[in-house]
Amino acid sequence: MDGHDGLTRRSVLKASAATAGLGLVGTASADDDTSSTRPIPCLDMTGVLEREDVTTVQAASVAPETSSGIGPGSFLLISRGGTTAGCTANFIWDGADGGTYLGAAGHCFLPDGAAASESAGGSFDTSGVTVRACIDCAFGGATGLNGLQGGELVELGEVVYARQSQNGNGVGNDFGLVRVPDDVQPLLDPAMPQFGGPSEIGAVDGGETICHYGNAVAFGETFLTKGRSGAGLGHGSDSWSAATTSAPGDSGAAVQSCTPTLTGLQGVEAAGVLTHLTTNGGVAGTTMSRAKEMAGEVGLDISARLV
Repeated sequence: MDGHDGLTRRSVLKASAATAGLGLVGTASADDDTSSTRPIPCLDMTGVLEREDVTTVQAASVAPETSSGIGPGSFLLISRGGTTAGCTANFIWDGADGGTYLGAAGHCFLPDGAAASESAGGSFDTSGVTVRACIDCAFGGATGLNGLQGGELVELGEVVYARQSQNGNGVGNDFGLVRVPDDVQPLLDPAMPQFGGPSEIGAVDGGETICHYGNAVAFGETFLTKGRSGAGLGHGSDSWSAATTSAPGDSGAAVQSCTPTLTGLQGVEAAGVLTHLTTNGGVAGTTMSRAKEMAGEVGLDISARLV
């Protein structure tokens, strides 16, 4: 089922999200009082990493598109405070300081009630947070609760920045970065699985086709793809919104503008970071310019890596 089957998938995802027992980690900040949106919940992967059978190989014929390395769309397992959250990576970010970072949603790194990490002027110490990326994970979502299917876990470095709310507003203020160690650099792949790109930096413009690839419940499980497309609804300086499907596990995913080709949609512009669900069934998130500005809170000058 491709990205144009949004109505069918939306009904399935709404039903899934309303069902108890999906294993969600609540991450909404106490000072996030926006009434029309809510952070996309992370998947609760607590205990999965301790299992001996944490990965199993899937036949290629039943596996959706997977990445060839670590980058946009990678399945992240973030352990903090005795829990492990399952989220999605966005872009690879290169720092003017020579460092390399992988982006995610800030609320994936932070507990409830913590607006930001200590390094960003907040209250939460991220020094004890462990982040692992899964390479070639065929399935995520609720299936991940029974073990990661296919793939290899790679440990990343320290969380250098995390924020999920500022002045009581979460949308447009949700972003985080984890350092990529030198020995993991050869595994990086800036291209988004299925769609390719980004080749430029842009924004979520109204009426523009957008696409993203994430580890949401049902996608890669019920539907043999984790990629989706939709339509942009516009953006401001800090946040954007779009009409597309999403569900728990997508937190932090990269969003691109896409253009039709003879072989399907092709990603073009890095447009934003997916962080929130809206009450009208759409999604919202942080703009590229705002993400770059937020990293400046800890003295980082970052640029999204292009292909």
